[in-house]
Amino acid sequence: MKGKVAIVTGAAGGIGRGIVEVLLREGCRVAMLDWNEDAGEAAMSELTATGGEVLFIRTDVAKEEELQAAVEQTVSQFGDVHILVNNVGTHYYRPVEQIHSEELDRVLRTDLKGQFLLIQQVLPHMKRNQSGSIINIASVHAHVTLPGFSSYAAIKGGVTAMSRSLALELAPFGIRINAVLPGLTRNIAMDRYLSTIPVDNRKTREAELTRNIPLGRMAEPDEIGELVAFLASDKASYMTGSSLVIDGGVSIRLHNDY
Repeated sequence: MKGKVAIVTGAAGGIGRGIVEVLLREGCRVAMLDWNEDAGEAAMSELTATGGEVLFIRTDVAKEEELQAAVEQTVSQFGDVHILVNNVGTHYYRPVEQIHSEELDRVLRTDLKGQFLLIQQVLPHMKRNQSGSIINIASVHAHVTLPGFSSYAAIKGGVTAMSRSLALELAPFGIRINAVLPGLTRNIAMDRYLSTIPVDNRKTREAELTRNIPLGRMAEPDEIGELVAFLASDKASYMTGSSLVIDGGVSIRLHNDY
């Protein structure tokens, strides 16, 4: 993928940062979109110091005009767009009666509408090239879920359905669209949560969180990045419309008390 241009949202930390690092290693030039300007600028500085061609653009994916400006800036800097990774997401994990309408709207705008609108913005460039790879990050909650995840599961299910439909629509233009469904992954929110637990109890709590994962641990961000890089590459040239679960096996396991 040397020289290919990728846009990655939610790129300043967590899964997004892991994706960026793998794409850079594979030779891509990457535009990092994130609302957190301080974290984004710091990430760009760190990655540039390692030799990566990186551009950070402070972007709120819920605002169409900012998405348009981000794509224009990417093309101005790097000349084109070949890969889009829609990674950014937000969530509220609470009982359904406790989720307010404006909170539901925020998850919808960020996790689904933002992906849809950014795809619209990159399509003219990909259609001109008659090629392109779009990877939408959903969640294992699109297939299996837990109580209290209703809004998140619904919208991530929407991401996978959108990906399938767009894969059919855009196949004649040589544009492939796939969805990646991560399970429990080490990220900024997880690290922040674990930091609130007394040091002596952290390993115990992490073991509790991962006890139902057959591989016995949560994913690292770069492991998600490896799958994304594969889907973005020509090695996956015959893959479109797929929803690939990467969850350590948690979604295939029945509990012993079934």
